[in-house]
Amino acid sequence: MKKLTILLLTLTILSGCFSHRPAKTLEDNPLPSQPIEEEPLLSQAPQPAPIPVSKTVSSKPSSANESDIVSVSAIPSTPAPDKPVFEDEPAFPLEGRNISPLSHFIPEKDATFAAPWQGEQLKYGIYYSFVKAGTAFIKNRGLVDINGQKAYVIQTTAFSAPVIDTVFKVRDINLSWLDARNFYSLGYSQSLREGNYRRDEWVTFDYKTNTYKGELSKKSGTRAIAGTLTKPVLDMLTSLYFVRSQNLRNGQDVIFDIINREEQYPLVVKIVGRETIKTPAGKFKCVVVEPQFRGEGIFVSKGKNLRVWLTDDDRKMPIKMKTEVFIGSVSAELLEYKHN
Repeated sequence: MKKLTILLLTLTILSGCFSHRPAKTLEDNPLPSQPIEEEPLLSQAPQPAPIPVSKTVSSKPSSANESDIVSVSAIPSTPAPDKPVFEDEPAFPLEGRNISPLSHFIPEKDATFAAPWQGEQLKYGIYYSFVKAGTAFIKNRGLVDINGQKAYVIQTTAFSAPVIDTVFKVRDINLSWLDARNFYSLGYSQSLREGNYRRDEWVTFDYKTNTYKGELSKKSGTRAIAGTLTKPVLDMLTSLYFVRSQNLRNGQDVIFDIINREEQYPLVVKIVGRETIKTPAGKFKCVVVEPQFRGEGIFVSKGKNLRVWLTDDDRKMPIKMKTEVFIGSVSAELLEYKHN
């Protein structure tokens, strides 16, 4: 039954995948989407104000000055509530989860930036072979202001179907904060509830000090996460949004650095062709891409490839995702979408 969650996780992180610019590395292509009001391009990583720490982390880390840290008292006590968009979208309680402190910033609509996924809301069916195993939702919740720096809040949630709930209940949530000007990740938060398995992980990136920090919580306890950055990075979720901003040509690769499970390494996304596919949400002309994972990933087992179909237009919505498992395959198909 554990195999069924591969797809749920595929969707949760797969959220945004890939609008218009040459396919280059992240470092070479810092501004895939510019604000409506033109401003000078940035050639280096952004210099954000320090990101606030959670209540479970010391507010005076040895690597930072006291003036660099936002007071814990300035952070709201509970995460910003999410509002269901689709008629059958279930509520998602966050009690008992160790969620990133960035989740406390309240998202708002902002017309200053015009990314193709502005106001995008997506609903997917998740299938194990031909059996529906669950439902997932991908949302752009809006923009937040993190110490003067605007960021898109990208959220994915995954729910196992009622028939699966009886034997292996899944309630997963992933959040990422994507810098609205430069498309670097400012941080991510993953909270997995799969049967008896519990895992919460959040990380924030500080490009002023070229460091990252966070927490990892399991049943066995909570430990701190910390490390250094060699260049601007993306996480699994924001990386797919960066790819969505590219001009995807057959045979090209899109390459950028990600951080996953406390390891920084290049991720290669191959553009393998064009196809027309039909889903419950309609018929779409698509670009087909394959992220190349060098090890165990959040949404694919070691040695397994993931294939993603994106609409062949400016939006490049993820329409379908598929990965092979030990027996059969797991796939996700778009059921419904909205652009608010």
